[in-house]
Amino acid sequence: MIKKEYVTHKREPFFQIALDYIKDDSKVLDIGAGNGDFSKYCDRDDFYLYDGNIKTVEYLKKYHKNVFHGMLPVLPFENEFFDVIHCSHVVEHLQPQDMYDFLVNVDKVLKTGGYLVISTPLLWSGFYNDLSHVKPYRPFVFEKYLCGIHLESLTRSPVSINYKKERLEFRYLNTSKELEFYSFDKNIFVRVFLSCFYRLKKRGLGIYSKTGYTIVLKKNG
Repeated sequence: MIKKEYVTHKREPFFQIALDYIKDDSKVLDIGAGNGDFSKYCDRDDFYLYDGNIKTVEYLKKYHKNVFHGMLPVLPFENEFFDVIHCSHVVEHLQPQDMYDFLVNVDKVLKTGGYLVISTPLLWSGFYNDLSHVKPYRPFVFEKYLCGIHLESLTRSPVSINYKKERLEFRYLNTSKELEFYSFDKNIFVRVFLSCFYRLKKRGLGIYSKTGYTIVLKKNG
């Protein structure tokens, strides 16, 4: 069942997923903070904001207490320091080895009992329109390297086996409009399909593609 609130490329519905796991006294790290949209959404100025763009960091320091400049996979924080780590649209920019090292470092700085929330795109038609995108990582990657699933097929040592998947929500795009290109196709089978499709569309139905997801993982002892 597709949840209509996730048929969007806006980030706010997925910010809310992370916010559900944040308490008033939680120490939160936002990796790839950008303009600080996540902390604004949560109405907090005490999040730890980490970004690789020095101009962005200088901007964030005007409005936030804890702002740090650095490049992944490095996370220059104390071990077991954070209750929640939020990372939105960052890991798709990492090479596989950097991704692995990133997970190692996340595991170090996240408290036992803490939550890791990652939002990232899947491989869809627009993925490589951004030239900084390196690789789409499917949610099963995190389950394999953090939750101890299918260890026999790993090519690297697991980062941990102590995490549990708490939640997984997919992001969707309504791709119904893409079919309008075929409206003038003379093939009878195509026209019959489109006829059925448009009848369903009038009833509020459509064709949806998974374009990304948010996964929540809890670090257990």
